[in-house]
Amino acid sequence: MTQASSTKVAVIAFTANLVVCGLIGTSLLLLRGTSGTADAAVPKPSTSTPTPAASSSPTPTESSEAPSTPTAPTSKPTPAGAFKDVSGPGGVVTKIPSGWPAKVRGGKTDAQATDPTQPTSLLRYGGSASPAQPLIDVMRTTERNFSKQYPGYKLIALRPETWRDHESVTWTFEFDTADGRKHVDSVYWRAGQNDYVVYASALLKNWPAMQQIYTTAHDAAKP
Repeated sequence: MTQASSTKVAVIAFTANLVVCGLIGTSLLLLRGTSGTADAAVPKPSTSTPTPAASSSPTPTESSEAPSTPTAPTSKPTPAGAFKDVSGPGGVVTKIPSGWPAKVRGGKTDAQATDPTQPTSLLRYGGSASPAQPLIDVMRTTERNFSKQYPGYKLIALRPETWRDHESVTWTFEFDTADGRKHVDSVYWRAGQNDYVVYASALLKNWPAMQQIYTTAHDAAKP
């Protein structure tokens, strides 16, 4: 092979190498984001949030999911004797921990008592005039609206019952907040021309202590 032919072959090989390198470089740019690292796959949103049954019959409506298992509480349980009697809107009466300040919420028909050492733990109690619909229908609408507004909402129970000869509904659920996941137990009941409520909410990790407080308030509630 002459020297001229060898030089021509070398030039062709060099040009081909440049083209291949250019193609590889372009492919890498397409696969990289602005940060210079390969983009990860975007996860698909979850669609597993439970919703209540649309039935209007007074039969129990419950989620198939069990409540989350709380971790050890970070606040100490309130001693059984450390409660005081209180009254709230609509004439409701119940018991709350003695050291918890309480006041009627602005523009609402209930009062709220808050744990001064753990402000995410609270009790609400109150009453207002009953609407024309059966209580279970009112609560199904309330639950449906709530589920659309709060992330991570999970229905545990929405159950019509008879409580002390009164029409009542137990509503238990969980949802996410900026402070962490919360658990709620509540009872709504209709007595005379009013609907009443006792509602307890706490971070899931603090629920074991809050459960005792809710039970005391629930058992003491009247009418």
